[in-house]
Amino acid sequence: MNTRFLETFLRVASLGSFRAAAQQLNVSQATVSSRISSLETEFSAQLFDREHHEVRLTAAGTLMLEKAQRVIAAEASLRETMSIVTVGAGRVRLGLVSSVVHTWLGELISEIATAFPKLELELTVEPTNSLASQFERGALDLLITTDETQAEMVSTMPLPPLQLAWFTSEALAASLPSGVLTIPDIADLPLITFTRKSRPYLSTLELFNAHHLRPPVLHCVTSLAAIVRLTERGLGVATLPCGSDLESRTLVRLNLEAQLPDLPLYCTWHQTSDAELYRAISELAVACAKAHGVATTL
Repeated sequence: MNTRFLETFLRVASLGSFRAAAQQLNVSQATVSSRISSLETEFSAQLFDREHHEVRLTAAGTLMLEKAQRVIAAEASLRETMSIVTVGAGRVRLGLVSSVVHTWLGELISEIATAFPKLELELTVEPTNSLASQFERGALDLLITTDETQAEMVSTMPLPPLQLAWFTSEALAASLPSGVLTIPDIADLPLITFTRKSRPYLSTLELFNAHHLRPPVLHCVTSLAAIVRLTERGLGVATLPCGSDLESRTLVRLNLEAQLPDLPLYCTWHQTSDAELYRAISELAVACAKAHGVATTL
């Protein structure tokens, strides 16, 4: 089946005239008639009633109309999607949080390189608030952060979240009670978490507040690598994403009754001429985040 013939059918149905359709398509009226005849032969059905100098859809033509519209729309969508591969050259300024850098960013870069081999990436790793400011003033094209952005001419796609857990050094873990731990069991230890007002920071305070407790020391660190290094030195209990490439044998995951909520993630991009490219990259990010989530639960 030739989709050009379906386009011709839709044009005739819309205009109610073979001649008008021929003029819009810049072809002869005989060509339009030939294309319609080919469709009628292929489907063994008369599509138009041509009597009394009028062109009206028959019952069969009416049935075909909606289906033909779907086929043409699907073809247009496919062509638009595949054109991204050839358009995907140049540079994308991607801002992301460190939790993504140390979990599934490597997989995402690999997927992007495969899909868009000519595309250059400029990566900026900052806390969510800083990235949002840069994005707002146009310094970044695409974000992967923990906050959903709602603004005009901006699109947002949710990603599978990151699982968070409590970690500490072997020495500190050995000093804690055996079995399932509670917040009071770690209440006297320093805590190491993300930046102030970040989701992990606020979640940690909420869990302590629920027990009418407050950490004696609460270190707020922008770098995930720094959090790991401080924790390895036995300086406290840390909140970290599971499956991080920074995890080491010297870190122990605590079996704490009070579980941390997952860390939400979102892809956000400007609605510019490259919006479809940004959407395609976001869809790759969804797949990578999902695969990482599955791996960490095994």
